Amino acid sequence: MKNLFINPVKFLIILGLSFTIEAKSEFCRGFEEGYRMVKGDMVIVPICPIPPITPIGSTPYREGLKAGIERAENS
Repeated sequence: MKNLFINPVKFLIILGLSFTIEAKSEFCRGFEEGYRMVKGDMVIVPICPIPPITPIGSTPYREGLKAGIERAENS
């Protein structure tokens, strides 16, 4: 009988991972865009870093944009 129902803990872990994966993809899109804003369109973009926790009032894309700009300016 236990196999018919999803354990609530497993459900919450799966749900959390799905939000993390989506946030990472938005962060990486912002990172690539920010890097290209500084270096130009014909540049090889480095590997996207691990996304930080998004502050209140911001978005993962905006944080990725800031990280990409900062990486491009410092390299």
